[in-house]
Amino acid sequence: MWLAEVKDIIRLEKPKHSLAEAVQSDLSASPRVVVLMSTYQGALYVREQLLSVLMQLPAQGTIVVRDDGSCDATVAEIAKIADPRIKVILGQNLGFGQSFLTLLTLVPEDVDMVMFADQDDVWLSNKIARAWEGVRSVGDVPALYGSAQTLVDQHLKSLHVTTTPSRGPSLANALTENIIVGCTAAINRPAFMLLRRAGVPTGVQFHDWWLYLVVSAFGTVVYDDRPTLLYRQHGANVIGRRVGWLGHLQGAYKVVTRNDWLGVLLGQVHAFVEHYGDSLPPDIGAWIAQHFERQGGETVPRWTLVFSTQRWRQSLADDLALRILLLLHKCGWAAGKRQATGGVSASGRMG
Repeated sequence: MWLAEVKDIIRLEKPKHSLAEAVQSDLSASPRVVVLMSTYQGALYVREQLLSVLMQLPAQGTIVVRDDGSCDATVAEIAKIADPRIKVILGQNLGFGQSFLTLLTLVPEDVDMVMFADQDDVWLSNKIARAWEGVRSVGDVPALYGSAQTLVDQHLKSLHVTTTPSRGPSLANALTENIIVGCTAAINRPAFMLLRRAGVPTGVQFHDWWLYLVVSAFGTVVYDDRPTLLYRQHGANVIGRRVGWLGHLQGAYKVVTRNDWLGVLLGQVHAFVEHYGDSLPPDIGAWIAQHFERQGGETVPRWTLVFSTQRWRQSLADDLALRILLLLHKCGWAAGKRQATGGVSASGRMG
């Protein structure tokens, strides 16, 4: 699919600095790391972000950037860095989730770790080392790593550090909520091979939630409660983290109303069962079927999901909100049609 929409591949040559020598000593055996970044109208901050990644990239590391149809100077700003470890693909506007999943299909099979980067954050100096330590700690099973973030304003002034999910990762949680923020995510080779089986599935809008769901079913999710990046909050954020309880409510309302959140959830469950249902252990497959069913080519919630004693989401308030939305859905209420992703930036922020 991606070949039809790629206009060009730019290989940026002649590095100005020997950044390859800045590999951290604790990245043993120099793992082959591929960092994926999807950009859209990101000229203002993308250079700063890329430099923060390059300064810690292992010797065999590569950054693959897919520009999602920017009409500003994003690509020109990347070209100014002139580092051969950056590969840039120019593509049509797909939206951030589909753009990142398209990038994932381009990763070579011999990769040791795949990481995901937004265009406007700043990575702390040991982010790659910590992610590598996290995915290595679980052995050869599929592993997904995520971490806390230090929220900052557009000038990198610290706002606060995000809290650790109170109930931790689980498949039940992954079916209804995402706790792995994409800009902190990293996967090992077994997880990459697992995810590439589905390619770029229709119905998946949030790539990080998709990673969390698939790996939760077949592997291990590692959450690091120490921040690994400066998560920049600014006026163009679509899926940013808000500060304070009022900001949290505003952010939740924005996601639910703009993105048909329940429709996104059900579409993702549908894609998951379609691509991985036959591979699930029988008890897990039966458990999911007790709470979701297919009707007319779509996946819908069962009443057992609405009234289940299972705790699905991290907070009790969010769990109650989920059940209210499910109840309204079962009673015939439906949000407006899900927005096309074309107006949403490839970094998960509005252009």
